[in-house]
Amino acid sequence: MVELINFAFSMKKIKPVKKKYSAKTIAFFLNLFPPLFFNRIIIKKVNNAFSNLEIVIKYSWMNRNIQKSIFGGTIFCAFDPFFAIMYWKAFSKLNLPMEVWVKSADINYLKPAKSDLFINFKIEDTDIQNAIDHLKDNYKYEVYHNIKAYDKTGEAYAEARILIYIRNSNEFDISHL
Repeated sequence: MVELINFAFSMKKIKPVKKKYSAKTIAFFLNLFPPLFFNRIIIKKVNNAFSNLEIVIKYSWMNRNIQKSIFGGTIFCAFDPFFAIMYWKAFSKLNLPMEVWVKSADINYLKPAKSDLFINFKIEDTDIQNAIDHLKDNYKYEVYHNIKAYDKTGEAYAEARILIYIRNSNEFDISHL
C-alpha cells in the first residue's frame, strides 16, 4: 500500500514495486489523488494492462471559471500524468526500472467547455517495443503522443501534444529483450 501511495506522489525515482497492484487498484488511488480529485478528473475505464484508459473531466462548480467553462488548467491537468503512468506501469510489469515523466506538453484549447469532457489514453505494445528497442542503444528515449478532449457528442474542445521522456537511469541491461 505504501508503494502505491509513493507511486502516486513521486514519478522522479520510481522503481518497479515488488508488490503488484491491479490496474483497477491503481486507478482507484489515482482518483483520490488531490490534483485529480479536486479538478473532478476521474478514471472511468481501465484495462488490465493499464495501456488503455478513459477519463472524464466532470463539469462542476469546483472547476468552472468566471465564464462558466472548465478552467484551462483543469483540462491541462487531465492531459498531463496519464501517458507517463501508463509507460511506467508497462515497464514495471516487465521488471524494468525506468524513470518516466512528461518532459513537455503543448495544449491548444479549441473552444470553451461547458459540459463533461472525455479523453481516451492508449499506448500500444508497439509503443513499448519501440521504446525498448531504442533504449537498447541509448539510455533515454522521447516520444510524442497527440490526444484530444471530446464532449459526449464527439466534438473536440482541446488537443495536446505530450512529450514523454523515458530513461534507463540504472543502466539496466535490456539487451536480452
